Amino acid sequence: MNIKVKRTIEFLAIVVITIIVAISSPLNPWANNVFTDVQNEILSIAHSVREGYLAYVELDGHYGPVVYEFYGLGYLPTESHAVQFAMECVVLFFSILFIYKTAKLYTSEGFAFITAAGLTIFGWGELTHAGAEELMFLILVLAGYHISRQLKSGFLPHHTYLLAIDLGFVFFLQPGYIWIWVGVILMFAIKFKVEGIDNKHYRSFWFSIIEGIVTVGLPMGIYLWYFKNASAFLQQVVVYNMQNLGTLKEGLMIIVGSPWIALVCIFAVMIIVKIFIDNSIVEYCCWMGIILFSIVIIGLQGENLPSYLQLSKALYVVPAASIFAVVDKFLGLSVEDRFK
Repeated sequence: MNIKVKRTIEFLAIVVITIIVAISSPLNPWANNVFTDVQNEILSIAHSVREGYLAYVELDGHYGPVVYEFYGLGYLPTESHAVQFAMECVVLFFSILFIYKTAKLYTSEGFAFITAAGLTIFGWGELTHAGAEELMFLILVLAGYHISRQLKSGFLPHHTYLLAIDLGFVFFLQPGYIWIWVGVILMFAIKFKVEGIDNKHYRSFWFSIIEGIVTVGLPMGIYLWYFKNASAFLQQVVVYNMQNLGTLKEGLMIIVGSPWIALVCIFAVMIIVKIFIDNSIVEYCCWMGIILFSIVIIGLQGENLPSYLQLSKALYVVPAASIFAVVDKFLGLSVEDRFK
């Protein structure tokens, strides 16, 4: 198939999935959906920010400025939610795109589309009724792609840099989730060292991390300094979220008490089976560790929202795709070589 035709089909398929998912959004101007208390609070603060009020100083709020600025931008051209809905559709599109791109690293294109559709269409309404988790979903999916590329190809400076940028955005969005990225970075630091990466590349690894954090931290720091709410942000967002973690048991019940957790269980069985087949389990073991650690971090967040379940589904891309990879072998399908 011609590469341009193929890319066009992929694009249209992702657009179709995006439209299906977006229908459930309360921001959809053609639907009569109701906002949750969390979303009403975010939209109210975002609207006030656009009117000139200072977040964390004149307004109370415990999400980062990325959340309020994102929704606040939608109020610039209109008082309706039409622009916010369009912005949300862009977030949805790239979330689905990178689920597909990550799944394609492990399974054939057809099953990669099924993975992207299955993980987003079913139950997405709970996520679009949430606060920071909808934007977190995109960042976590992006991180999953950067992680998978490096687990397959080794140290890649640009993917490490982008992973650090993800961390920076999370800090200014919902800092309680940054421990996922801290854990991933430490895992790669240990993995690369054990694999015998040379000192030059190991220094480059840490430089890429610092560079990515500075890329986000510098402009956001200037933003907070300019509006004179940096100290208020640290107190009302960073300190608040770190001190007001939820009960792990209640958070885990939301995630583990769902049929979706079966993907993780099957993934664990596949790792055991691979030990006896070809013993190539390092990549899968790394992903299993990331999934379990991330589920704990998500479960510890304060509100114990139903949207935690939908956010955790961003972690299931590799388990789902790896299961389809087994089906690929029976059907004679293959994964494209896309490590260029």
